[in-house]
Parts: sequence; C-alpha cells; structure tokens
Amino acid sequence: MPSEQNFNFAIFGRHATSADFIKSLHEKGFPVPTVIISEDDEYIRDQRLLKPFGLYGDLESLAEKGWANLYKFKNINCNEALKILEDNKCDIALSISCRNIIKSPLINFFAGKIFNLHDSYLPNERGGALNSWRILNGIDSMGCTIHNLDEGIDTGAIVLQKETKILKPYPKPIDYLFAEVENGKWLIGSFIELILNSNYIPSQKQENDKSVYFPRLFTEKNGIIDWDWDVVQIERFIRAFSSPYPGAYSYYRDKIVRFLDVTIDESMKTSFHPYGNGKIVTLMSEGSVRVIAGGGSLIVKSVAIDEKQEIPAKVLEIKHSFISPHKELLAARAYIPSTKAMNIAEKN
Repeated sequence: MPSEQNFNFAIFGRHATSADFIKSLHEKGFPVPTVIISEDDEYIRDQRLLKPFGLYGDLESLAEKGWANLYKFKNINCNEALKILEDNKCDIALSISCRNIIKSPLINFFAGKIFNLHDSYLPNERGGALNSWRILNGIDSMGCTIHNLDEGIDTGAIVLQKETKILKPYPKPIDYLFAEVENGKWLIGSFIELILNSNYIPSQKQENDKSVYFPRLFTEKNGIIDWDWDVVQIERFIRAFSSPYPGAYSYYRDKIVRFLDVTIDESMKTSFHPYGNGKIVTLMSEGSVRVIAGGGSLIVKSVAIDEKQEIPAKVLEIKHSFISPHKELLAARAYIPSTKAMNIAEKN
C-alpha cells in the first residue's frame, strides 16, 4: 500500500478548493506540495467578486505557514515550471481552476498521474461559467468531477464524481459556488483515500456524444437583457448574472442599469402586448417597480446605477422603458471572453 511519503503533489490553479487541498495534505502528513498559479493580474476579478464570500483561494497565507511552495508564472506551460517540478520531485498533480490549458510537456512529465477537478458532472457541462449556464437552463444541481487530465478540454477519463441538489427555489450563482466548494472538499478527501489505498487509480472513459460544452460568460458584455424573451427566461437570465456577479443590464434613459434582484409578478394576470416590453408601469409602495417583460411582468426589487445599489422606485419613473439595442444583443451572444480580457477590463 502506498504511503504519504510516496507522493509529492503539484497543484495547478488558485481556488478555494486549492486551499482546502493544501490543508488536507498538511493534516495528513504529505510532503509540502508545489503550487503553481498564474500571476496576480489574472485574479483581480476573482478577488473582488469572491473574497467577500470567503471563496477566494488565499494561497499566499498557506505558503507563509510553510504548507505550500508557491510559484507564479505568466504561463505555467514554461520550462521554468518544469524545472521546479523536477527539482521538487513532483510525481502526481491536481489542477483546480487553472488559468492556462495545460499542455503536453507538463502532462507527459507526470506519466499519467495528472488530474483535474472540474465543476460539473462530466461528460455534461464541459467548459466555463457553468453556474450561470445552469440557471439559464433550469438545472437545480451542481456536480463536480475529478478526471484524468489530457490535452482536450474536460475530456479525460472520470475518476470520482459528486453531485449536490440546490434546495433554494430561485438560486443565484453564489449558491452553486458554495455547493461547488462543499463538493470539492468531499472529492479531495475521497481522492486522497483512493491514492493511499490503491496502486491503481481506476477511471471510466467519457461518452463524448453525451457531452455539451459552454463557453465563459462576462457579465459586462454578455449580460444584456432581451425584453422580448418569455418572462420566465428573462427572470432566469437576470438571476444567472446576479451575485456574486455585477448583474444583467439594460439601458434606462441612456444610463446602464444593472438588475440585482427581480421576481416574476404572479399577482398581475394581464397578458401584455410585446410593444410594451421593458416599460416601467408601476412604482410599488415598498420601493420596487413593475416592468412589462415577455408577455408578463417582473417586480424589480433592487438595481445598481454607476455601481451604486438603488431602490428602484426612487430612481426610475413610470412611462419610461428599458432599452436593449438589437446590435448590442447580437454582439453579446457572439462574444466569448477570456479571463485575461475580463481582468484587463477590471483594471480599466
């Protein structure tokens, strides 16, 4: 049976689960892992959005304790990273939310003992922005998978999986993120037990034809609301870009308004003509506003203008409409962001 001393782990990527994995390795007496991540400017957005919820992987503090050897590179697929792995005698690796697609030199270095923790129940939901896509698609569960890492995108053979039901009736991305971290804790614990108790790590090939792939989403570009959709789809869309993200948006008198909290208006039985879509028709006494949307209406409870949260009835007027230009709607559907582009926009 292998022992802890037989494994010198490398960890690629910054995530709350990366921190949990480092802590688990320390508690179980493994050698100090080698942790390789991207440079700080790749994580500006993550830090702003996730740190308030305790979901930002603070790996620097663990390195200061001596629990990890931490290295940062512009691109982890470099000769310097390979040299560090060789010098530290790393022989097994786990990638967790790595910013770079890991290339063959790194994969080959580990001779089959390199794995990835992906935030879906593969082969379904390969790719990124999966919590937003789940809300858009009406999926109320969150799965995670540890799989063999190959040169494809989330295509390697499956080793371990865990799925959790989201019990909130109208969950936001933050609810899936919390479930993701809990799934991750279970998976890394099971993964450690698996490698300690077996000389062979079993895996099952993915059924590629059952897979679907979703690209990343960037709220500031992809999150513009189409008021002509069905009201149920509009509510899902707004929720998909809500906390921890800055909110789906539309234009009100040439200003960007971000929608932070809305519900479908169940009290209004009128079927509105689509000519009125986006029009503000009621200022509610408690501060919300009623907006015609996709044949029904939405109660808008909270908005942000110029990054400041506002009470809708105090800053919006009846008779005016929310407008989403057709050209911008088309551009949003075609836009596929990179993390680098998102962080550049964050700095600007």
